[in-house]
Amino acid sequence: MSSTEQRPNGPHPETGSLLSPADIAFLEDCCGEVASYFYRMLSYLLEFVQNGVEAGRFSEQQAREDLQIALWYAYACNNIGEYEFYYRTTLWMPDSEKNAAGCGVWFYRYACALTYCGRLDEAFAYAERGVQEEPGYPWGWLHLAKLRAHFGDKAGAMEAVSRGLALVPGDYEFLTLREEIKAGASLEQMEYHWIDPGADSNLQEGGDQDADQKLRSIACITTDQEGLERFYKLFAPGGDYQANAPYCSFNYPVKGHAVELIFQMNEAALSKLDPDWLRTQKQRLDSGDWLTRRASLQESGTLETVLFGLGQTVSLVYKTDEPISKDHAYFQVWLDKDGNLTACPDDENGSDG
Repeated sequence: MSSTEQRPNGPHPETGSLLSPADIAFLEDCCGEVASYFYRMLSYLLEFVQNGVEAGRFSEQQAREDLQIALWYAYACNNIGEYEFYYRTTLWMPDSEKNAAGCGVWFYRYACALTYCGRLDEAFAYAERGVQEEPGYPWGWLHLAKLRAHFGDKAGAMEAVSRGLALVPGDYEFLTLREEIKAGASLEQMEYHWIDPGADSNLQEGGDQDADQKLRSIACITTDQEGLERFYKLFAPGGDYQANAPYCSFNYPVKGHAVELIFQMNEAALSKLDPDWLRTQKQRLDSGDWLTRRASLQESGTLETVLFGLGQTVSLVYKTDEPISKDHAYFQVWLDKDGNLTACPDDENGSDG
């Protein structure tokens, strides 16, 4: 929880930020050598902003323009390492850009978030600006090298690696990246690493339990145009189609009933979904088998929304036909990759009642 110390209005005289020395100390304590508590860090920042706005010490806009808050916010979200949190970074950072002159860290963290949201042209531009703003910040060169290689500038990528190694001689990430650039690795391959050499070795050898989550995040970086066109042809989304906001959604007709489909990913990841799995989901929708369902003996519902996850999970949200209370207006069930029910309200056995 946020510190209960007496807080002045506006920036703290010792930090030049709305964050006090005690706030920064707490955030630093969340960064342990063994485990870092990024969700805790993010929660602290959000509570800090909410409490400060409610107390009248500053406005939300002032908080969003605060460079230190932006740096910590991006650090927490980016290290959580999931698409939704990279997206949150991209929403938060622009307001503080006017205060980021000379701060390579700001440009690096923003460029990373843009990369993992598939906004590669913007990421490239900010990465280039970052090394101009603060050429002595090594990790700006690391990310720029990857993006230069991705956009076909192999010589420029190798130059960026050399600039980075001059700042951190013998660094594992730069040495690994240099070999991958030489080998013509893709941007996704260059991103499939951990910072720690031991952890990275475990990842490359297939022993990391978080590998699937990392691959799901990496899937959001580049778009397979053929895969995306295949999706468009299969589902034929109409004029209400929204992409990358942060998800992809549209209404889809099922037996004359409009059902909202939400693919919980951006178009880059959408373009890489298994086509056979997508066809199966369309067949299940078109069959009408999902259209109605009973939540219990007393309640039934009509399909309102289908949520498709990056891990090929499916969640069905039903609007109760005759809700017995406001708390029972909707109910939700979850399906696994094979379409089997994995969770259902009031049904501990998981049977498809």
